[in-house]
Amino acid sequence: MCDTVVVTPEASATGTLLFAKNSDRERNEAHQVLSLPAARHGPRARLACTRIEIEQVRETRALLLAKPYWIWGAEMGANDAGVVIGNEALFTQATAGPDALLGMDLLRLALERAETAQEAVNWITGLLERHGQGGLAAVHRDLRYDNGFIVADPTEAWVLETAGRQWVARRVQGFAAISNAVSITTDFDAASAEAFSEPRARGWLGAGDPDDFALAWTDPEPTARGNGPGRCRRSLDLLARCSHPIGPQDLLTILRDHGDDAAWRPDDLSRPSTLCMHAALDDWRPSQTTGAMLSIVDARRSSHFLTGTAAPCLSPFRPAWIDALPSGFSPLPSAQADASSLFWRHERLHRRALDRLPELLAEIAVERDESDALRIAIAQSMRDAPQTERQQVAEQVFVAAEAQVQSWMQRLDVLPRTRDPDPNWQAAWNEHSKRCGLTV
Repeated sequence: MCDTVVVTPEASATGTLLFAKNSDRERNEAHQVLSLPAARHGPRARLACTRIEIEQVRETRALLLAKPYWIWGAEMGANDAGVVIGNEALFTQATAGPDALLGMDLLRLALERAETAQEAVNWITGLLERHGQGGLAAVHRDLRYDNGFIVADPTEAWVLETAGRQWVARRVQGFAAISNAVSITTDFDAASAEAFSEPRARGWLGAGDPDDFALAWTDPEPTARGNGPGRCRRSLDLLARCSHPIGPQDLLTILRDHGDDAAWRPDDLSRPSTLCMHAALDDWRPSQTTGAMLSIVDARRSSHFLTGTAAPCLSPFRPAWIDALPSGFSPLPSAQADASSLFWRHERLHRRALDRLPELLAEIAVERDESDALRIAIAQSMRDAPQTERQQVAEQVFVAAEAQVQSWMQRLDVLPRTRDPDPNWQAAWNEHSKRCGLTV
């Protein structure tokens, strides 16, 4: 489960395109942030993706990726041409096929190969039609899905949604949001050759029905269970509520959203998932936000801000550039908890804070938001600086963010517990912490 938003330059307070995404995965599915240099490859090189091997291209671009530890592809990322992409699981009626490319593989392949958003859309759709999509996309449960994407560059953005090898794409005007639900109906600008003939042949579209991709392909039960339509509506509502033009911090507010109810708490099993997602039981809200990213996409140089951790409500957004990634994002985390990686260090705070999270957020939210505003301003002021200077600033800001998180831990230690959490919820979290060897 995930949520992605984009704001095109004409609606942006920075005059540049803005992109943001929460990556929602299983609670022990550690989130990696890494940069990769451009590379050249041999004329007959092959490439091992998550489930299958395909042909490699001669040259690949430099990348910044945010990804689950075990998957070759990525949930979100950017390349050195200014292209950014985020993907979403979509639950459709398309027939599941053999192992193929995961949506996250398609995302990374497009970033490696594309110079513009339009080229990235063409790469994704071309690879999809050639190789298909599919295969197990979760580490501890049988979860298979199709994919939607927001694909953007400094000048434009596209929503691309798929079902099997079929797809539709819509160019964004102003702002857009996608979640775990097919959202494109009849308002598309491009489509695959059989996007509507196939569902008509199967009886999913009637003779009098329009060419409506959502109507044709949506599998309603898993789509409703994941609350994708509700979360998409919430993102769009929050974007509409912003003081226009929309700024980078508006998108951080969306990524951290728990809804309008002041009584929200993560162990309330009566509530569906929120944009800032916190897992509950294995069969009810099993996912959580394991990483988040904000990008200010500029033709001169894009700036990126990543948590590298779960729970964006409880994490600073740390600035990075493709050629200047703070060393604190290493070592990369894996399946088992450790004492050195950013993801697992932060999970100790996150899991200790869960039964007092609303109370802790009330203590730190203003400070957190003010610090993020400062980090964004610093990064933007350094946009045209040499790589060595940006690297130095990125390192310094990362260290300051770590000190801030430590101060939150100290405040949590003296924060009283005012109620007992739901025992089933608590038992589920204790079991998952035990599985990964995390002591909180």
